[in-house]
Amino acid sequence: MKSAVLIGLFLLTIQNEMPKNNPNGIWEAENSTSKFNLQLSGKDLKVQIVEGSNPRFLKYEVALKNLEEVNSYQGAGYFVAKFQNGKECKFDTEWQIVVVSPDRILGLTTNVVPDPETCEVKEKSHSQISLKKQ
Repeated sequence: MKSAVLIGLFLLTIQNEMPKNNPNGIWEAENSTSKFNLQLSGKDLKVQIVEGSNPRFLKYEVALKNLEEVNSYQGAGYFVAKFQNGKECKFDTEWQIVVVSPDRILGLTTNVVPDPETCEVKEKSHSQISLKKQ
């Protein structure tokens, strides 16, 4: 019992000593041209795609909340994708991210494989996201 209490206190101490990293600003995805504007207000973190940064994504909006752990956020939103056939489809997405340093964000996002003719989601999974501060 004493060990569990000591471990809990140790983890709280480490968390309290971890510096809070500022997520505000423009961040670029490492595996694409997508750039995102992140704006923190209290415990709410708003994510929007920078218009024109990726012609495939016309709109991208996610509302995240702090998870009560320093630099950790989770939430949901949507994006609008434009396909080669000209069709535009809206999809739900979920994000879970950690601002690991002042210039790096790591996390998971929803990955969808849609039918571009019907917008029906054929496959849904999670993929890693790595953002670098611009």
